[in-house]
Formats: sequence, C-alpha cells, structure tokens
Amino acid sequence: MNKHYEVSSRQELFRTMFVGVLLYTVVLGFFNDYTHILHTGTYSVTFMVAIVLQVLTYLTFAFKDWVVKRIKNRGGNNQKLGIVLSVWAIMFFSKFVFLGAISVIFRGEVEISGFVGLLIIVACLTLVQWLVEAIYEKLGD
Repeated sequence: MNKHYEVSSRQELFRTMFVGVLLYTVVLGFFNDYTHILHTGTYSVTFMVAIVLQVLTYLTFAFKDWVVKRIKNRGGNNQKLGIVLSVWAIMFFSKFVFLGAISVIFRGEVEISGFVGLLIIVACLTLVQWLVEAIYEKLGD
C-alpha cells in the first residue's frame, strides 16, 4: 500500500541533515583510510567532523539563498553579476570557515591537508550527493 503525503519542512530538514551526515561520514572515512588528505584518529572523530561539516554546509547554503533572494528583491541592471559574484564569494570563503571551525573544535585531532584538500573532499561529496539524488529521483519514476 503506497501512502502519499506532503513532506513538512521539518521532515525535509531532518532528511537533509541525516543523509548529509551519513554521506559526509562515508566520504571522510574513505579519505581517512585511503589518502593523505585527511587524518582522523577514530571513527567517532570522523563522525563528529561529518556532523560539523554538514551543519556548516547547511548554514552556508541557507546564507547563499538569503543573499540571492536579497539581490533579486533589489533588482537592477547588475543583478545577475551580483548573484554570480556573491555565490562565488560565499562558496569560496566558506571553506576557510570550515577549516577554522574544524581546527578550533577538534584541536589537532583532525588533519586536513589545507584548502585544496578540503576542496577535493567537498567536490567528492558533492558528486556523491548528486549521484544519490539522481538515483532517488529515478526510483520515483
């Protein structure tokens, strides 16, 4: 019996955070085991890093959406340029916030090989998230 119902914003937030943490945990685990880009001492630390990164990712995208909405509401001739530059700046500089937060929260328990290493991790995570979403959507057809 198929039950179709509307998904609430709280349900969507839970799904986003839950799946995001699990995906970050898997990606970070592989990077920890098979590369020199990331080193965490234990699975528990890896899992906690995944939680921190998912929360920061969620907040970054929420901030990006807020900025884009404000620019669109203002209008103007340079609206598209403003959106592109703002989104780029938010996405670029957020990685420094991520690195800083990990450094402060985990105080040496986590080693990431720097900005480029974090970009590689985030790029892989983005690819995995895209793949999961594509499979999810395909299964709905």
